[in-house]
Amino acid sequence: MSKKGNAHSQDLLKYQKLYNWCRTLITSGVIKNKDKFPSENILQKKFGYSRQTVRTALNQLEEDGLIVRVKGSGTYVSYENKNEDKGKPRVGLILSYFSDYLFPRVYDGIESVMTEKGYEIDVAVTKNRLNDEAMYLEGLLSSNLSGLIIEGTRSSFPNPNIRLYNEIRKRNIPTLFIHNHYPNQKFDSVEMSDARAGYEAAKILIQNGHRRIGGIFKYDDMQGMERYKGFIECLSDYGVKFDDDWIRWYSTKDMEEKLSKKGLMRMYRRTKDCTAMILYNDEVAEHYMEFLEDRGLKVPEDISLISFDDAELAQNVDVKILSVVHPKYNLGRVTARNLLRMMGDPDWQNKNYSHRFPVTFNDGNSVKDIRSQA
Repeated sequence: MSKKGNAHSQDLLKYQKLYNWCRTLITSGVIKNKDKFPSENILQKKFGYSRQTVRTALNQLEEDGLIVRVKGSGTYVSYENKNEDKGKPRVGLILSYFSDYLFPRVYDGIESVMTEKGYEIDVAVTKNRLNDEAMYLEGLLSSNLSGLIIEGTRSSFPNPNIRLYNEIRKRNIPTLFIHNHYPNQKFDSVEMSDARAGYEAAKILIQNGHRRIGGIFKYDDMQGMERYKGFIECLSDYGVKFDDDWIRWYSTKDMEEKLSKKGLMRMYRRTKDCTAMILYNDEVAEHYMEFLEDRGLKVPEDISLISFDDAELAQNVDVKILSVVHPKYNLGRVTARNLLRMMGDPDWQNKNYSHRFPVTFNDGNSVKDIRSQA
């Protein structure tokens, strides 16, 4: 395929991902009818896409009757779920935040199982704020819910909403965590094997001759801490030096600043001697690749990168990030199926409904074998 054809394919991929993300936000009820919808500028800034790509996605949403543009005021949701049946049994879904690539597919997996069994889904997003989690839990507890699916908020820390989680157990509401779980709450969960994934990612780099390995990790959720844990365990097992300066951290609150050009420059200054970097997820990897390209550095010729989630984000057509596969749609389906089993089991609190997905990698080519240079 020509470079022009590749660029066109990348633009189509960006448009489709943005459209699907926006559509799922609306149809799931995360952004409700008559609520203000993010502007072109906000979506451009969030995704890093061109104005034309964003405008094309918004035009399609408008054609589909999902949004309406009001001159001088902004863009608003114009979707009301007329098929919603208030008499149907309901499950609650609390998410910590909706990423641009995971949320639609995971939600589709959950919805495909729940709607088939006649359940409606009430969705809430905490934006990684514990106060919001408490508010949504209180609201859902006042509803007649059959079950709960929860993505932990700031999950690497003990959760302070102990009273509400005790109330969930007291009322015997089947509850299953997704992507993570709280260290001070005993609920089953459906997750990636994050620590193992971190271990295997580091192992690939080591087996390709890398000894100066850095990383960028997220410290306010369990996934980041588990991936870091596996990474340092692998370094120890293989006798590879750990250097604290080579590890950079960020959180939800400072993500925009830390992944800005200035923020990435500060990280790079500390890690420039590394031959390889492990990155928290593909969103971080995409930011980092763009930063390296701006500095005239090539992946994997100058530095090897490995990541998590296999997000299939639009990247340099010649380089695909080697990434741990996130099961996305299947994770949603497994979560929904397990919750249904729990809802049919009066003794669910004494059973194990957890699931961990095995570690697999995509076919990325972002790691260079440097054993001959040793």
